[in-house]
Amino acid sequence: MTIEKSSDLAGDYEIRLAGKEDANGISRLLQELLTFYGLPLKYQRSYMSHVIENEAFLENSGLKIFIALENNKPVAFLAFSKVFALATCQTSIFIQDLYVERKTRNKGIGYALMEALVKYGLENEVTQIDWTADTWNSKAINFYEHITTLQKSDKIYYRLNKDKLSAFLNKTKNTWRN
Repeated sequence: MTIEKSSDLAGDYEIRLAGKEDANGISRLLQELLTFYGLPLKYQRSYMSHVIENEAFLENSGLKIFIALENNKPVAFLAFSKVFALATCQTSIFIQDLYVERKTRNKGIGYALMEALVKYGLENEVTQIDWTADTWNSKAINFYEHITTLQKSDKIYYRLNKDKLSAFLNKTKNTWRN
């Protein structure tokens, strides 16, 4: 799926599903994303590119990435996964990350990526798209509120990170009585 330059976008942009050949550009954008979040850069870009190329694009990874290019240079991406909800027997999409490099923000690229995702969803019989936003990221919240006013606050988001995965298994089963 390729979306050629939209008349809504300022400049010469292309949005398409990413492939292995985009791993280096995606890793550069990921490093910017990590810096934006104030997280340490644990890996060199060459290592990230290698892992992305060899893992992210496997058929069974479940991950898809829309990439936005300006003059063939990656400037933004939207990473997502399709999820089948057993209880409702419906397919949804969960957005993992949406990132637009700083110098290309406010040109409609983020909206164009969301538009590409919605079109993809409709073509693939997806019934809903879900995502999260950090409470401190007012610019992201403002962007998303221009897309939809429905904010789901009836759920709490939980995460077992790397440090807590083993700790979970090491807890005694007697503490879990549910």
